[in-house]
Amino acid sequence: MKTSPQSFQREMEETVWHTRKQRQETEKDIQLMKNRLKLLKRGDAQLSKRIDETKKKTQSMIDLKTNHHQQIEQKKLNQKNGEAQLKEKQQLNYDQKKQQEEQLEMIKKAMEQIKLEEYKKIKELSIRNAEMINKQKQDFMVKNREKREHIKEIMHKSKSNISLYWNEKLSHIQKENEKAKVENKKACEQNKAYQEKMEMEESYMMQKLMRSQEVQKKLAIKLEKAKNLPHDEFNQMIREEEENSNNLRVNKSAEIPRWLPTPEKDSAIIQDLDTEPKQDSDQQKNEDNQQQQE
Repeated sequence: MKTSPQSFQREMEETVWHTRKQRQETEKDIQLMKNRLKLLKRGDAQLSKRIDETKKKTQSMIDLKTNHHQQIEQKKLNQKNGEAQLKEKQQLNYDQKKQQEEQLEMIKKAMEQIKLEEYKKIKELSIRNAEMINKQKQDFMVKNREKREHIKEIMHKSKSNISLYWNEKLSHIQKENEKAKVENKKACEQNKAYQEKMEMEESYMMQKLMRSQEVQKKLAIKLEKAKNLPHDEFNQMIREEEENSNNLRVNKSAEIPRWLPTPEKDSAIIQDLDTEPKQDSDQQKNEDNQQQQE
């Protein structure tokens, strides 16, 4: 069975992905180890800090006791007024010294106890962190193993079914191509018919526009002429327009437009604006009537 270029490329990509996953697993293991070492170092730093603080407190107490002892010694030197006083001072010094020794012993035991407790806490924390890190690592390894097994199964199925896949894919492509050819042919026929319809509509609209422009031009000339007529001629023109309008109403060849303002009304009936014979005028009015109905 021949392997297609696409299948070969896919196998190469899966191999690269597998090696990349192995590298990522080793990098994650290293990161987990770094985190554990970081926690141990942090615990050691905290313990050292507390030990230093305890040492400082102890030294401060020792200095305080030393100063106190020096003061007592100075007082003892100043008091030399009798044997009883000297014995009393000696006893006092003995008691103070003994008290200092007891205090130092207590401080020493307290420091040892603090160190022991801190060590136990840090050890317990380290153990818990190590257990948590190991558990996370085990869970991560189990999940990766399951993923690798799943990927191997998918790769095996893909290799065994690659011929069937390509045959189905080629058959599907051929069907889609045939379907696209039929749809494109149908769309071309529809577009051609629609284009012819649009061309006819365009021709009709151009003719209609030319007729409308001519009517508008004649209306403007007629209106301008009416403005300059004397009153008698103006009324005569209105009567003629009304007679023509009545004829148009009888023939039902045009609607009444509003075009000529007069003192009596705001509209007049459109008629043939040319000075040509009445036959040409009726033909033009019929065309205008068809335009208005459209």
